Amino acid sequence: MHSLYEVLLTQHARQIVPGRCAYSTIIQLHRYFEDVVLENNLNALVIESLPLSTKRPAREKSRVRDLAGGGRRAFFFVHQTDPLNELVKGVGTNSVAAPVILPLAKYNNVNEHFVVVADARFSALLATVRGKADEGSLGDAEVLWTFEPDVVYSALEYLMARVGAEHPYHATEFESAVRTSMPKATSLQLTVSVTTKLAHLLQEQASREIAINRIATAIRESLELGVILQKTVDEVGAALNANCALRVEGEPGEQGLTYSCFANESDDATSTQEKIIAALDLHCSRFATHTDTIISDGDDESDLEEEELPSAVVPLIFQERVMGALQVTAPDPARIWQESEILLLRTVADQVAVAVVHARLFAQTQQQALTDALTGCHNRRSFEMQLDRELQLARRQHHPLSLLMLDLDQLKQLNDSAGHDSGDAALRKLAVCFRQELRGVDLAARFGGDEFALILPNAYSEGAMIVAERVRARIEQIDIPGFGHISASIGIATFPSHASTRAELVLAADAALYSAKRAGRNRVCVADNSPKGQATSVPAVSFEDSQIAEPTTVH
Repeated sequence: MHSLYEVLLTQHARQIVPGRCAYSTIIQLHRYFEDVVLENNLNALVIESLPLSTKRPAREKSRVRDLAGGGRRAFFFVHQTDPLNELVKGVGTNSVAAPVILPLAKYNNVNEHFVVVADARFSALLATVRGKADEGSLGDAEVLWTFEPDVVYSALEYLMARVGAEHPYHATEFESAVRTSMPKATSLQLTVSVTTKLAHLLQEQASREIAINRIATAIRESLELGVILQKTVDEVGAALNANCALRVEGEPGEQGLTYSCFANESDDATSTQEKIIAALDLHCSRFATHTDTIISDGDDESDLEEEELPSAVVPLIFQERVMGALQVTAPDPARIWQESEILLLRTVADQVAVAVVHARLFAQTQQQALTDALTGCHNRRSFEMQLDRELQLARRQHHPLSLLMLDLDQLKQLNDSAGHDSGDAALRKLAVCFRQELRGVDLAARFGGDEFALILPNAYSEGAMIVAERVRARIEQIDIPGFGHISASIGIATFPSHASTRAELVLAADAALYSAKRAGRNRVCVADNSPKGQATSVPAVSFEDSQIAEPTTVH
């Protein structure tokens, strides 16, 4: 049997032209037609065909009952497995308050969606057909809708024939309802109420599309994850007029990120905000095993606990991996989430999940570009960039900066006698030594081969010499199997006393390093203002004594 949509297109080809729009808009327009009946208490005939749903919220079941009240007759075509089949027991009774549920015939494989309202003062019709590929999605669909009484009359004639063929036990009841609710004219006032709501809906959708575009722009223009996540919660919160929170789980060994946007930042709202973040934590834990969208409406008593605000939560998923969650919470306890709003959340969640992956890949690539793969220290390029920044800061604040050039003694002999793997192990142990002995503001970089550079901000030569001795003594304790203990020579130069530019500072520290090499290795030399090539050599001290000293810094 042909669908109502197809029949009307055939009979009224000149009067009606179908349009294509988002299915979420079609659902909302369907609601507006129902609102005209309920808000104006029309004694109308309501006929609907609803797409299959495996779960009907309490608010939807209540709405079906309301449409059958107030002296109205309501008929619903639903799939045989739809939960609405259990809504009304004893179908066929004369109770005028009970909606009539008409299971779709088995041969009817068309997933129809239509609503017909017939009344002496108001008539309206909406019809669409969704293909198998569209089921379960909120994509676009072809739809026709009209307030013309003659088109509605054609729809009623078709539906009478259909009910007579598919549900003969209800044919008389259905025909009687049609005869007593024959459309005569359409109230302009009621028609305008629908179109006004539709205009408001389109305006809301436009604002949501703008929010999505702004988030997409932020993702395109920035790879800073914090900027993207904060922009997301700000735009979603504003578009839905709700509190918004976003959690992105951290990589193994890293802490997760949480960003939020709350409409009310007063002290009284602090406890509510804490509850919202705590609920987000619970939802993230749940998404580890179940990735279904969580929706709690204000009028859904089965889902909401006492004093819990309406909320909707969608997971952030990339290639079947859950990466976090996006949650909105309405300040209005009676808030009901629309399908278009859930679609917005899912769209944004998909965008954010991809942005998180890209930002992490960029950070990883950037880290690899600036890091020595063997030791984990900064590489030569990163060293030069950081030294430039630190020198600029030192000039502006009139602070000193010391540079240590360190070279591992007799690395060639180590490689020849114990193997290159042992040489690599020695370099890695040097890096461990730097992490243990240097401050958090200091920087260690592999300058090339077995040569390392250490940047010590806010350190005069005296303080740098103490640090260098401590590092040298710690290196002297490193034992390489098959070779024995290793040692290192260190040269020190300080800005501004020994050099005023980056190139001069590196040359001065390098010259001091070679002075340490010529003086017998395993020692520290400090550059001075003597003729080129000279430096002050500092004899080695015991490891125990060197641990007592601390670097001299300028505050």
